[in-house]
Amino acid sequence: MTASVHQELWQSLGAATQSRSPFTTMQLATIGMDGAPRVRTVVLRQADEVRSTVSFVTDLRSPKIAEIRREPRVSLVGYDPQAGIQVRLEGRAVILDQPEDKKSIWDRCRPHTLALFQTPDAPGTEIASPRAVSGTVEHCDGTEQAFRNFCVVTVELQRLEWLDLSPEGHQRCFFRQTAGSWVGTWIAP
Repeated sequence: MTASVHQELWQSLGAATQSRSPFTTMQLATIGMDGAPRVRTVVLRQADEVRSTVSFVTDLRSPKIAEIRREPRVSLVGYDPQAGIQVRLEGRAVILDQPEDKKSIWDRCRPHTLALFQTPDAPGTEIASPRAVSGTVEHCDGTEQAFRNFCVVTVELQRLEWLDLSPEGHQRCFFRQTAGSWVGTWIAP
């Protein structure tokens, strides 16, 4: 029965990369440079069941990049409030910043998303007001600078957890990589 949960989990992740769903946005947890936890929302861009990876994009200048370089172990959490399903993913983050590694995802992003990468102000930079952000986020003109700032973070998954919090009774299933295959176990919720 854990096989059907595993299949449902990957179908949900795959669907989240094709159209809006509760798992399109997930919470990414890293360890900050000061050793404290840092959590933020990312948009899931790719889910590859065969490679056991999920990917999101970010600005190469973002503080999370330095955090991942220092400690690549990360966790992602998503929640579907209608179904009462929580998904936790854990693994090792790999930063893909070479043109050949990021071009296919760049080509699939919407112009308003790409425009975020062309501002000269790095994410987290102190500014005088929201209107003080240099550059435009109205549209992306495909500048080389935007593409340089754009990177893909792929998480090589090592643990998956599915938690059903529906009123019918809570159930929890844990999956781990063993010799290249996923092994599922029911655990107490």
